[in-house]
Amino acid sequence: ALLMAHASLSTPVARVGLGARKTRAPRRVSTVARAGKTGAGDDGDADDTAGGKFMGRRGTYRKEVEDDAETAAARSSVKQQGGFGKPVTAKETWQPFQRTARAGLLEAAEGERTGSGESRDLVLTSLYISMEDDAFKSRTAVCLPIAAYVKRVDKLMDEFTARELPALVESKGGAALTTPEIIEALETHLFVTNKYAPPKGWRELYSPYRTYFHNVVAQKVGIPATLAALYIGCVDRLRAKGVIPEGEGIDVLIRPKARNGLAGVTAPVAPWGVPSGAKRPANSVVCTHNMALKLQLAALKRAYWPWEWDDSRDSGVLLAVEAAAYGDENRMNTAAGFVGIIQPSGRPFGDLPMAILATERLLQLDGGEGYEQRDLGVLMFHDGKIKEALEHLEAFELWREGGGDDAAPNLVSDVLNAGGTDAVLAAELQVREDEALAKLMLDLRRMALEEALAEEGGIKSGDV
Repeated sequence: ALLMAHASLSTPVARVGLGARKTRAPRRVSTVARAGKTGAGDDGDADDTAGGKFMGRRGTYRKEVEDDAETAAARSSVKQQGGFGKPVTAKETWQPFQRTARAGLLEAAEGERTGSGESRDLVLTSLYISMEDDAFKSRTAVCLPIAAYVKRVDKLMDEFTARELPALVESKGGAALTTPEIIEALETHLFVTNKYAPPKGWRELYSPYRTYFHNVVAQKVGIPATLAALYIGCVDRLRAKGVIPEGEGIDVLIRPKARNGLAGVTAPVAPWGVPSGAKRPANSVVCTHNMALKLQLAALKRAYWPWEWDDSRDSGVLLAVEAAAYGDENRMNTAAGFVGIIQPSGRPFGDLPMAILATERLLQLDGGEGYEQRDLGVLMFHDGKIKEALEHLEAFELWREGGGDDAAPNLVSDVLNAGGTDAVLAAELQVREDEALAKLMLDLRRMALEEALAEEGGIKSGDV
């Protein structure tokens, strides 16, 4: 009886399922030759794998093929760099893209200043901004395909001239179109048919994804400055096609910055066009090629600016220069290695290198002088480049002593900022900024003197 009981306990009991029992599919067996798995009857397979090398996680035999020169160079250029070990390419790979984009941007800007900028394509020039930032930020070995985005704008105007304009001419009984009618049809094609639009709120306005031209073309949502660049590019293409009547032109308008008693920031408004020379609204300015470029770069600068931005002054330099001057007393708002700027409030870190890149180009478009010189000097200090910071800040000091700040034009912004009318508060903030900048200049000059004495007489830094 005990033996029978023991046998009954050792026998597995069948489990009754609640539903229909599913049959497990048979296990798939790989037909690839495995290491040590070739049998006596697998002579053919053995011959196939005889010349191969045992490679891979599953132990398959594959022939080892050497890379060609181009592939080998691309593989060797990839390195582990940066604070988080991200794979990036060597600077010899991506810096040519950056230099090409910078040269194209400056050449187009200089062409407009000298009066020879009629042949400059604002679409291509705006894409140079995207191309340089893409190369610098991603350290890519593949250039941004800006020609493809230019073709998209070309196709946009080809469709307009092939479909919209003939239908409009036919509706008028074959009569020639006037410039206002062309403007109305173009804006319908851009903002209604293709649904290009500005961001719905000002908080989304200062975003790189709403600023870079290639993103705006793809996503059809962009800041007014980038939409103005698209509008101007379309007008230039229509002029080249002979659509705009001879001797006439189209001015693209944007809303400027306003100063009045109102408070707050309005929603962004898309650009619009008027015939050249026509009366335009009081709260609008004609957007030129260089203005569109500067506004795009200014939006990128603010988007990447690591410190809190003061809308009333349309600047974020106060916290940056105070952090540089009083950084020994308070670590807040100072750079922390690869992480970024330590922020007590606002956005946590920002992007210091990208803010420097945008400010550099703004300074070059301003002719190498102006307030961008000050901002770049402060950014260079936080980036640890003491010599460059001193050079920029001394150049700014000379420019301001020569009366350059009095003759500097007012900033034209593409968002209506109606705050900042408190004159007393503005004066107090300016005093704080001047005091912090004076202390920073004193510290930089002391550092430069210590370094010079150390090189000449062996005096250590801090002994002076």
